[in-house]
Amino acid sequence: MKADVILKKKEDAVSPVIGVMLMLVVTIVIAAVVAAFAGGLGSDVEMAPTAALDIDVKSDGTVKIESLSGEALVTKDISIKVTDASGNSLGTGKLYEQGTYKQLTFIPGTTSIVTLENENVNAGDYVTVTVLANGKHIVAKKNVLVK
Repeated sequence: MKADVILKKKEDAVSPVIGVMLMLVVTIVIAAVVAAFAGGLGSDVEMAPTAALDIDVKSDGTVKIESLSGEALVTKDISIKVTDASGNSLGTGKLYEQGTYKQLTFIPGTTSIVTLENENVNAGDYVTVTVLANGKHIVAKKNVLVK
């Protein structure tokens, strides 16, 4: 006579092992993502150049800009915007397009004269001159009395 012995398989240990392995994988993935962002992998921030500029505006629509110190500025990326106290545009200009000699960089110790397009400045008015890099990063912003 055969013994009617039914052997039960013990499957109790499989479930906890899989659970522990899944928790380890999730922890490792989270740690990798945190380390990537902490290391700067996820940042696409473009920094504005830094420069100390002296700015003068004349009533004939010219803006004199002198680079006192800081980084060399790539002139094709630099634009000038002049506004009144209310923020209304009085004129714009580009550093690169001035004169017959196209200066590629604007380094400390150099001066450039920018003629504003659509200028509408009057002597004795206070205006705000904003120097922008790539049209969005403010390099310098100064309130100036028009001479």
